[in-house]
Amino acid sequence: MSDLSTEAFIASFKWFSAGRGFSSHMYSDCGTNFVGADRELKSWIQSSGQSGVPDFLADSGTTWHLNPAAAPHQEGLWEAEKSVKFHLKHVVGNSNLSIEEFQRILCLVEACLDSCPLCAISMDPAVCYVLTPGHFLIGHPLTGVSEPDLLPIPMNRLSRWQQTQQMSQHH
Repeated sequence: MSDLSTEAFIASFKWFSAGRGFSSHMYSDCGTNFVGADRELKSWIQSSGQSGVPDFLADSGTTWHLNPAAAPHQEGLWEAEKSVKFHLKHVVGNSNLSIEEFQRILCLVEACLDSCPLCAISMDPAVCYVLTPGHFLIGHPLTGVSEPDLLPIPMNRLSRWQQTQQMSQHH
């Protein structure tokens, strides 16, 4: 999202759904953009009786769950870890990135989080195979292309592309 407005969130929701399909349930905190989007979507539905509701809403079947205000403990692991925010702060820091560089780093963070183990698949301690979010997305764990180790090279000797590679290796 380019900003935190209701309109930007609705545009992002449409973009996300276009690439991944509609979710049956969506959970969010009570951020003003989410509350505003919820209010606006309910207003569209009430005022139009579904006939004037944009196609993406009428067809989605998504149930939106807003968590209680000031209760992040009710949001479970996805809120407790603040994983994306943590990794982005750790990897990007105060660097100025182009939109393409930021998207690349964000995709790498997403792949990292989608590779985190959820639980063991086997009870046999000799078998180390775990269920990851990647299994739900593509049917097996996510694997990335190996890249050369750029950590020992000073940042000022790297191209912009190599700088983002080096940033992604700082995790």
